Amino acid sequence: MAVTKTLCIQGVSNISFDDAIRVAFAETSRTIDHIFKLEVVSLSCNISDNQIREYIADTKISFKIDTERKEQ
Repeated sequence: MAVTKTLCIQGVSNISFDDAIRVAFAETSRTIDHIFKLEVVSLSCNISDNQIREYIADTKISFKIDTERKEQ
């Protein structure tokens, strides 16, 4: 039986939306194993002085819980 968990993760970049999505995944995968799905929920930008300053990707990242991990 598989047990999964989904986290809401916000990636931020000053380069692009694509980079913001990659940041969300890269930072999450540093501490979470067994990631199997990333869903982009929304995209937005922070603007100042009439220019885009930050690209923001709100994501849902799903991973499997290791139910077979042995207690140490």
